[in-house]
Amino acid sequence: MKKYFIIFIFLVLNIRLLYSMTEIVCVNNPTAEVVDYGIGEIDIRLYSYGGILSRFIFAPFNRLNFGGSLDINKILGTEEPEIRDPAFYFKWRVFDGTQLFPSLALGYDGQEYNFVGSSSLPAKGLFLVFTKNLFLEKFFCDFGTNITKYNSENRLFGFINFRFLYQEIFSFSLEYENIGKKEIQKVNLKLGLILAKVLSIDFIFNNLYSEESYSKIDRQVRINYLYKFF
Repeated sequence: MKKYFIIFIFLVLNIRLLYSMTEIVCVNNPTAEVVDYGIGEIDIRLYSYGGILSRFIFAPFNRLNFGGSLDINKILGTEEPEIRDPAFYFKWRVFDGTQLFPSLALGYDGQEYNFVGSSSLPAKGLFLVFTKNLFLEKFFCDFGTNITKYNSENRLFGFINFRFLYQEIFSFSLEYENIGKKEIQKVNLKLGLILAKVLSIDFIFNNLYSEESYSKIDRQVRINYLYKFF
């Protein structure tokens, strides 16, 4: 048993040299970041009343990410679980950016958000996102637009994120989503702890500010893990 434990620790230490954590999604908003060729990411998000939202992303080609997500409500507890339709995810990093111009990515995210204490939030749908480094080395701003179906109509929304990474240990993110529709405009906060270059944990506060007077802050936890699939 001791032999296998030593081998496991050796593999983990070597994996940590291969990868570094990326923020594919801020809280609900996309960024222009992608996982590298041959690497995948799995994140598991725990939210109110036993809900679990799982997302997997992999990179079979350079600059291209594919994946999907599955939302299961009430999976923890005594009530019957509610399995929602799986959603497709795609992102193409078109431009890496320069000192003057931001990086650019196009993509599609079909995942809706149905958290307790909030109105149902539409999927991002088709999105265009820019990411720019601001002032400090690890301080980023993501901004863009998305078009999706809301109330049976195709609607155009905007979004913006601010992200800061401190010494590869701690991360802070603040996002403003669904700009353009007061009923679903939300401000969300994320505090992240990077445990290893392949593993991080996020503490999320959904609905930190909302136009809805009855909206409640939904405290969530998200675990992110990177792996090599070939």
